[in-house]
This record gives sequence, C-alpha cells and structure tokens, in this order.
Amino acid sequence: MSILAFILTLAHLIGLALGLGSATVKIVLLLKCHLNHGYFPVFLKVSKPITKLLVTGIILLILSGAGWLIYGYPISTLMVVKIILVGLVFISGSLIDNFIEPRLAKAVLSAVAEPSSSFAKIQQQHLALEILATLAMYAITVMGVLL
Repeated sequence: MSILAFILTLAHLIGLALGLGSATVKIVLLLKCHLNHGYFPVFLKVSKPITKLLVTGIILLILSGAGWLIYGYPISTLMVVKIILVGLVFISGSLIDNFIEPRLAKAVLSAVAEPSSSFAKIQQQHLALEILATLAMYAITVMGVLL
C-alpha cells in the first residue's frame, strides 16, 4: 500500500468515526428530547460542538473519498448510489443546520411554558431530517464495506 493510499484510508476512517459518531449522538439526544421537552435547552447548547465534529467528519469523508476516486478507485453502480447518498446527507445537513435547527431554537424559547402545535411541527421536522441523514450515513457505511 502506498503512502497516499494509507493517508486516504486513515482520513476516511477518522472522518467516519467523527461523522457517524456525532450523528448517532445527535439522534440519541433528540430522542431523549422527544421524550422529555425539558432537555431541549441542553440539546441546543451541545448541538453546535457536536455539529462541528459532524461537519468535520463529513468533510474528511468527502475529501478522502474524492481522493480515492482520483487515485483510481473503480466507479460501480454501488459507488454511484453511495455518492448520491452523500449528496443527500450534505443537503439534509445543510437544511438542518441553516433552517430547521434555528427555527427549533426559537420555538424552544417560546415553548418553555407550554409546547405549541408549531413547536411540535418543527420538532417533528427536525427529528425526521436528522433520522433521514443518519440512516443515510449508516447506509453509506454499509455500502463502503461492500465495495
């Protein structure tokens, strides 16, 4: 194995650990918030550092994955599906971070006394998108093992 292949493998594995681990932590925390709305202020405080780790992991995965493709990794049907899922994770993550989570933060502040129907709707959207993105990351991981 060449030094480049070693570096790409190491970067991909570190990115996988950071990305998948952070996504899993966010889902577990969101499910806890779903059961008890009192945890939302805590979630909103820890969400930013977790998201930074998640984004760092995804960037490492994308860069090292692109490096593998440039290095000559064969493009199969499974690889094309994997790349499409990576795009889905990127888009859903951007939606979560830039639109849904800020709306959730505002709704949490206004729903401290009593959760409203708009809070419940935003909460459901946020949870659904997070689950979609995390499941896509797990699917990408399984596909990577199969390649």
